[in-house]
Amino acid sequence: MGTLSLASGGFFFGAVGQMLFYGSLFPRISPWLLAVLTLVPWFTVYTVTFCKQPLFGPRPMRHCLVFVMAWYVGMALLAELLALVFHPSPPAHFSLNVARAVTYLPGSVSIFVFVRACIVLRRIEATPPTSTATSQ
Repeated sequence: MGTLSLASGGFFFGAVGQMLFYGSLFPRISPWLLAVLTLVPWFTVYTVTFCKQPLFGPRPMRHCLVFVMAWYVGMALLAELLALVFHPSPPAHFSLNVARAVTYLPGSVSIFVFVRACIVLRRIEATPPTSTATSQ
């Protein structure tokens, strides 16, 4: 769980990059709305990994991690697709390549950690539970 909470920081920085990207695509949309849409993966992982004990079993945890990765990748792909269609002009203070770098570098490192966690959770899910009750 500790590596997941650290890797969620990558999703936080990636969400900042996505906010910059979407902010250049849609300059009239409120930054708060962009924050709500792009911080969903980070907030989900932060909530799930906040406690020392997991909130639920390995299968729902794995599904939660897959949802988080799909949301992050979907938002990044949607931003790239919209940039391809609309050809936004970058703001004066940064380039769109900076937003891409901030989106993809921390996010991709986090995705590797989350895929590893999904593999571990799948192995835990596949092993039969050990009985702790003694029969007499």
